[in-house]
Amino acid sequence: MKVPSGSLTTLNTLFLSAVDRYRKPDAFLTKRDGRYQPVSSEEALRKVAALARGLEKRGLGRGDRLAILAESRLEWSLTDYAALGLGAVSVPIYPTFLDFDLEYILRDSGAKGVVLSTADQLRKIRDIHSRLPELEFVLVMDEVVDPVLREKGVEGWWEVVASEDRPEAVESFRARALQADAGDIATILYTSGTTGNPKGVMLTHANLASNIHATVDLFPLNPVDVGMSFLPLSHIFERMLDFSYLHQGVSIAYAESFEALPQNLLEVRPTVMAVVPRVLEKVYERVQETVRQGSPTRQKLFAWALRAGYAAVPYRLEHRPLPLGIALRRGLGDRLVFHKIRGRLGGRVSVIFSGSAPLSADVGRFFWAVGLSVYEGYGLTETSPVIAVNLPGRTRLGTVGPVIPGVEVRLGDDFSNDEGRVGREILVSGPNVSPGYYKLEDENRQAFSDGWFHTGDLGTMDADGFLAITGRKKHLFKTSGGKYVPPEKLENLFQGHPCITQVLVIGDRRKFVSALIVPNFQRLEAYASEHGISFATREDLVGHHEIRAFVERHVETLMAALPPHERVRQIAVLPREFTIESGELSPSLKIRRRVVEERYRDLIEEMYQRRVPHVQVV
Repeated sequence: MKVPSGSLTTLNTLFLSAVDRYRKPDAFLTKRDGRYQPVSSEEALRKVAALARGLEKRGLGRGDRLAILAESRLEWSLTDYAALGLGAVSVPIYPTFLDFDLEYILRDSGAKGVVLSTADQLRKIRDIHSRLPELEFVLVMDEVVDPVLREKGVEGWWEVVASEDRPEAVESFRARALQADAGDIATILYTSGTTGNPKGVMLTHANLASNIHATVDLFPLNPVDVGMSFLPLSHIFERMLDFSYLHQGVSIAYAESFEALPQNLLEVRPTVMAVVPRVLEKVYERVQETVRQGSPTRQKLFAWALRAGYAAVPYRLEHRPLPLGIALRRGLGDRLVFHKIRGRLGGRVSVIFSGSAPLSADVGRFFWAVGLSVYEGYGLTETSPVIAVNLPGRTRLGTVGPVIPGVEVRLGDDFSNDEGRVGREILVSGPNVSPGYYKLEDENRQAFSDGWFHTGDLGTMDADGFLAITGRKKHLFKTSGGKYVPPEKLENLFQGHPCITQVLVIGDRRKFVSALIVPNFQRLEAYASEHGISFATREDLVGHHEIRAFVERHVETLMAALPPHERVRQIAVLPREFTIESGELSPSLKIRRRVVEERYRDLIEEMYQRRVPHVQVV
């Protein structure tokens, strides 16, 4: 049974149509036994159909919720396709979530089953299983060797697939999958958030399908392309993009982990990938550090090549031909310098999507200069996710691009100072907008009203239709002098800085703005070595008065162009990074402000008790 033409309105029809249309021997690439191995379209469909048959036998049916607790991998996607094909609702869960968040999501969603990846994830479920009466079965992607767990109903994912892999399963799956309606809830995604309990965002098949159709023509890809999938599939950004890859016949390669990504890029040599800004910042920092450690001749060569690359950027952004002189200089710079930088990403990447957080215009400009096209976009889980994105030939650094076809944006409440507009709240309407939060009527009334979703983000739009994000409404604060300050604006100034890795700006109802800063420890250690500064620990390092002065100088330079009320007047330099494991970062790598402010409350109060702003280091 083939998918009728013109009926690609559900995720099921997108998947089945891709299998029928491309029949690729390498639709997926997954690393096993030390190397990447291909999985064909037909093999993937057989496994999906077999798994769906096994899930159905375990009681999963239309409208039931199936949780997926796993790192991004091939089995994650196949589980998603199987659940959707049964008419069930996928509930992705970040594998970094702690037990209390995991228990809350499983209970709130009423998940009937959970498919998870590793023994570590199984341990989390085992600890809370007795408090989840609706949870009926558990499948584990990795091998299950504990006989006690088997007796408690824990089964192996691969064993279920193998036991149900038979020819009739495919046609049965097709028939069932084609019964899905565009308005059916396809998934409930619990936003990690920076405060409070996660909120379950409901997305329909039509929400996601509309967003895919609205964006695929903007970035034409084809079956010769290879996409590297490494952002969490539990985040809507990567999941929607992977469906877009399927729809265009792009092979999907799964990275083993964030740590293994550099090696995986060399093995797969992708042509397209999505990143969060932190990935680009790390590449940028490594390049800068390599140059800094090079000989004076190499440093001069790099600086010359980069000037040539920057001269070409305005033309590349608009797809205009380069003037001969710029083309010659840039071509020479490419042969001598830039191809080595691109080689770190495999050497074939032609399109990079950046989302989830703001990208510094300076970092973006650097990648365009070295020949890597980075297209920054904007969206939220509630919008499936894309609202706006920069496009080939229509890219403006420092913005998130024009609004995509079929989506409408309106700017709401205005927040302004005497010095100018801070931003207005971004409101969104369109087929990609969620029907609401799961079982949260009060929140739905606040966020979804009169056909518009209130994003809570602040932005501006220029005369050419380019949207710029200026901050988050709930993060916007007023100093005691009554001045609005968007902390994201200041924090973005530090993005890609060679000496500063993370920063959290503080100042609500305070006399001045301050910041907690996590330095680039590699750079600080190199500076200490060059200047004969001895230290035994990172606490010793950041506590040294010369290091203190070194960091302060960089902060003052970054603040020089800002109006007085926005300048960071006092900083505390911390001896360790904010991490997901500590609870200070969300799974999408955003700093959880309230967690960090509470953890460092005494230090923050100490900074503000001092009469004259100065640098404080802990």
